[in-house]
Amino acid sequence: MNTERADGRSLRYQHRRPELLDNVADYALAHGVSGLSMRPLANAIGVSHGTLLHHFGSKENLLTEVIELLRQRLADAAALAGSPPGLANLTCWWRSTTTADKLAFYRLLFEVHALAVREPERYARFLHQVVHDSLTLMETIVAAEGCPAEQVPLVASMVVAQARGLQLDLTATGDRERVDRSFALFVDMITQLKQSWPRPQQP
Repeated sequence: MNTERADGRSLRYQHRRPELLDNVADYALAHGVSGLSMRPLANAIGVSHGTLLHHFGSKENLLTEVIELLRQRLADAAALAGSPPGLANLTCWWRSTTTADKLAFYRLLFEVHALAVREPERYARFLHQVVHDSLTLMETIVAAEGCPAEQVPLVASMVVAQARGLQLDLTATGDRERVDRSFALFVDMITQLKQSWPRPQQP
């Protein structure tokens, strides 16, 4: 009997999960997550505390899913969802993902990142997502560009760290001209580095 009631609740709420996640993401973008707890958040978006717990389990899991949703929105907006940029397209990627309307995402990302650095055990899923997954994607990109295998993790780390650092700089200072020029200089440096990589042999 209890199982039937639980299953009934799951069926009733299963289609609300994307809607709830969208609402939480919009709230987090507007208000940040400093001091955020599940009960006031539930009240703010018009659902019960139990509903949020049922769907997401914990604040840490919920914030991780929010960041993943927003990263997907960013990729969709840049038309990169199914085709990650090559090194030659880094400048276009930078311009399309750091427009003024998208900076709220980076503010939220760095806010959650700060929480995760303080409590890595509780935010292990988030750290894996924003660190490991980003590095893995960039390693795939630079390897496809011909980077020597021993340099792949180093170059990938450098690209991810430079992009993330300049994103943080831009959100903190708003100095668009300087930050954009810095990223352009970095792309030139990567282009020069790429010229030192062995050229693939012609069949």
